[in-house]
Amino acid sequence: MRALRRLTLISLVLCGACGEAPLSDAERGAIVASIDSATRAFEAAERTRDPERVIAHLAPDFYMYNDGVRADYNSTTAQIRGTLGTFQYLEPGFADIEVTVLGRDGAMASLTFQDSMVDASGATLQFRGATTLVWERRGTDWLITYADADHYPAAIP
Repeated sequence: MRALRRLTLISLVLCGACGEAPLSDAERGAIVASIDSATRAFEAAERTRDPERVIAHLAPDFYMYNDGVRADYNSTTAQIRGTLGTFQYLEPGFADIEVTVLGRDGAMASLTFQDSMVDASGATLQFRGATTLVWERRGTDWLITYADADHYPAAIP
């Protein structure tokens, strides 16, 4: 079901580009560079443990599936505000970022991550997994409109 929703979302983004002239290689390259940069800025915002900096990357109509559970903008931002600042340390560890251009105003970044964090009690937690982020250009900004993240325990060295 989740895969069907993702394909539907991608199809809608692609259909929004119907009738437009194809993207040039330069335009496509500029979008890839913008999304790569936006994804790395999102990772850097997480690393600062500043909730508002992280939330600034989310569109008001954002939603996601986090380990198979749907969360909307309000529940996601409440969770970010309630937990992010409590960590003593957070290293999101994004890797293998791949950008797929969906149109002039849409792109998807998929990546793997290895999260390491120390919570308020001093306990170390580590997770690994994969994430997909759908970015949409809103005015001059690229914002995340959809995300899917799956977390698995990672061995603590």
